[in-house]
Amino acid sequence: MKRLLAAALSAGLLSGAALAAAPWNGTYTFEQPLGPGAGGMQLFVTHTLIIGPPKGCTVVALGYQTNYEINCKATPNGDKLDVAFVSFPDDGALRPKYQPNQKLFTLNRKGNAIITDWAGYSMNKTIGAAPGEDTFKKTSDQAQMPRR
Repeated sequence: MKRLLAAALSAGLLSGAALAAAPWNGTYTFEQPLGPGAGGMQLFVTHTLIIGPPKGCTVVALGYQTNYEINCKATPNGDKLDVAFVSFPDDGALRPKYQPNQKLFTLNRKGNAIITDWAGYSMNKTIGAAPGEDTFKKTSDQAQMPRR
């Protein structure tokens, strides 16, 4: 009987944690403009945050001289979502250096906008969005990996 009660309590706590993250589940995209390249063509890096099954939390950065994926941890806190580094899924050579549990950024809901407070994420902070600007946009309610 005690085991059944403990299992029911554990299941209730886990489902409560899943419900707490549910409003943040989905795919978020930030297209970071880098400025014009050779020939005047506009250069971009697309940063995609994927929250929800099957991977939990992933950041994918694709674009000009950028191609990497980060396994992350997303911790909801009211209208905020803290995103922290966990690991890289492969042993690629060209990628930023992070410490385990290092905060990458925080998303803040401000009405219909999502404001990003950058922390350790190594996007070029001097080009593109300024701190406190509306950056990530929710592009899907489903967790969808971008095409590479």
